Amino acid sequence: MTVINGNPTNFSNLIEPTVFLDWIYRQSTQTNRFVQSGVLKNDPVLGGRLLQPGRTVEIPAMNDLSGDADEWNDTHDIQTNGVDSSMEYGIKMYQSKSFGNTDWGDLVSGASTQQQIANRFGNWWTRQDTKILLDTVKATFNNADIATAKSFGVGAEKELSAADFVKALARMGDVMDNTLSTLVVNSAAYSEMREQQLIEYLQPAGAATPIATYQGMSIVQDDSIPVASDGTTYALIFGPGAIDYATATPTNGLVVQRDEFQKGGMVAIIQKRVVTCHVAGTDVDLTQTNPNTYLADLAAGTKPLFQVSYDPRNIQLVKYGFKVGTDYVVPTINSPKSKASGTSTSGSGTSTSGSGSSTSGSSTSK
Repeated sequence: MTVINGNPTNFSNLIEPTVFLDWIYRQSTQTNRFVQSGVLKNDPVLGGRLLQPGRTVEIPAMNDLSGDADEWNDTHDIQTNGVDSSMEYGIKMYQSKSFGNTDWGDLVSGASTQQQIANRFGNWWTRQDTKILLDTVKATFNNADIATAKSFGVGAEKELSAADFVKALARMGDVMDNTLSTLVVNSAAYSEMREQQLIEYLQPAGAATPIATYQGMSIVQDDSIPVASDGTTYALIFGPGAIDYATATPTNGLVVQRDEFQKGGMVAIIQKRVVTCHVAGTDVDLTQTNPNTYLADLAAGTKPLFQVSYDPRNIQLVKYGFKVGTDYVVPTINSPKSKASGTSTSGSGTSTSGSGSSTSGSSTSK
């Protein structure tokens, strides 16, 4: 007999309409712009390796030619040189999620819960990917060598300024190509940049909406980037190919399961996947973590889980820490709700304002 465990959408989670109106199926207000901007995109080659045996993935890299020219004459033999290679290591993350609903709850409430689950499951995974990306970036900059080479102002944040932006960009070195890079900031920082007139707008031919740029870089606003109540925040500058990311669906990775006995009959939509994500130019430091503890270590955010693979110049990511004016910091809009403001409820009696199980403005939702 099939048994589905967990907490499906019961009638107690729904509202019984007295005067029936059509349901409004809310979408998350998180924008998923890391994905939309191309910063985080699935690598099909890397993805093809995720379903192979083993819990780690290896990414070989052939390095450039090096050394100086030799003197040519008829007294010395010509010496042949080799080409170096390096290896980056990532850890596979195995994840699953199931959402479900009861027949009776949907019948009495008139809700199309299963349709909402099916339509929004992909977007839910996208928000999970945003969280994985930010957790990965944090764990990468926990490494002292990487933080020294690829960050500016973090831990000693000052007011946002164009001069400090340039100092941060210097961490890219001469491999920087602004026209192919993306600057990701919280919307509070974007507003500060507008006030300082740091933003230029380009109007592509045939496009309705102009593109916001800074020194040639496209700007992405995403409030998954945290901003504290005192205005402390950071910007992430991604060069092309800065993130090695891939996801793959295993056999039986999508299953719709019915249980006619539990809770008067219920349906669960179950998804499973394998995913990997790390900053290109780094590899996982197996002295700090292992496949059994990696997900917990990544979520904790306290360990330097990654190290330089070969040359820090190959890391196409810079972190710039700064402060914005507190007038731009809006709790529950672009920053977490103030703890001093207390707890209020809205909508149904079982959910906290915004969402009963998620912190407003956070990159994590349930």
